[in-house]
Amino acid sequence: MLWQKSWWETRLAFPIFLGLGLLLAASQRPWKQYDLDIWISSLQKMAQHRGVNPQELISLLGNNDGIMWLAWFNGALSGLLPLYAVIVGASFIAYSCPLAGGSRGAAGLFTISLPVSRRRLLLTHAALTAMEIFLVVLAPSLFYLIASGLAGRRFSFWNAVIYLLLLALGGMVFLAFSFLLAVIFSNQWKAVIIGVAIVIALQWPFSRFFEEYPWWNVYHLMSGETYLRYGRIPWLGLFASLGASALMMFAAVRIYERRDF
Repeated sequence: MLWQKSWWETRLAFPIFLGLGLLLAASQRPWKQYDLDIWISSLQKMAQHRGVNPQELISLLGNNDGIMWLAWFNGALSGLLPLYAVIVGASFIAYSCPLAGGSRGAAGLFTISLPVSRRRLLLTHAALTAMEIFLVVLAPSLFYLIASGLAGRRFSFWNAVIYLLLLALGGMVFLAFSFLLAVIFSNQWKAVIIGVAIVIALQWPFSRFFEEYPWWNVYHLMSGETYLRYGRIPWLGLFASLGASALMMFAAVRIYERRDF
């Protein structure tokens, strides 16, 4: 019943963002066969314009894996995931808080009267939304990779898996933060507005091309920059991100359990 309730609360956002992800993947035209000589020439021009070492840029991005990383994992997908995480995380409070008012408030009153703990209510919703996040990033990524493969563009499957996992696991910070905001304010829209503002602030400046994010910025982990540049998985950043997510979820559970509705 709790799983069904959580699905009911996210039933609109999930297919919308899944469809949006597929549209974003299609907009990259993954079926297009890139001429690597032309691509390398464009990288040289971009490097000169940005003041970046051309040889470094070409060595990292002058191949199909570099095109995949720049266009997809560090581009369209890294913008989609945080927004979805914020929205579905905040959706928990909409039907789980009597203070919501109207029919949602009545639904919230019914919810907290169920013979289950508030902890279980929140963690069930968190588990379902986490699985939805993986599907929202996995399905468009598979479409992108399969379409590219059919066009003759070959990628390292292992690299794609690593980029995907870093993006999805790192993005759990936004989901946990959204849950925390939702239970603090007992208001879905306040949580969404603040969460989206944080997402935008962390991505600033938007003109960033190949400059590394600061080490503390979660996008440094999500973009897979460390793996792209140095060929190593950022375990420390990954564990720090998952630890921060766990702490925020723990705080959200404790606040929700003690909240007097």
